Amino acid sequence: MSVMIDCKAVDENYWRNAKDNALTIFKTDRLEIGILEISPGVRLPREGYSIHAENDEFAYVLSGEVTFSTDKESIKLKDGMMMYNRKGTPHYTVNLSDKPARVLWILSPPR
Repeated sequence: MSVMIDCKAVDENYWRNAKDNALTIFKTDRLEIGILEISPGVRLPREGYSIHAENDEFAYVLSGEVTFSTDKESIKLKDGMMMYNRKGTPHYTVNLSDKPARVLWILSPPR
């Protein structure tokens, strides 16, 4: 079965539920896809690091910009950029800009 998801057309109610909260919008036995809107000045997780011990993670910035940081480096991601984070790598994401940022994320395998 094929499924098409137009993330730019995702209903604004989804985005409200994804404000500063990772929201799953699609899940199979192989991957999990979600959205996240990060408000200006917000860091996720708020303290420490997020670690997906069993999941590779990809994130595509749909709009705005975020800084993605691991325990070893930080990378500024702007709209249209994608990053890959290897499973088990401690990380966090912060929006240091003055505008919200919207991110599409993918975990494989799913949580």
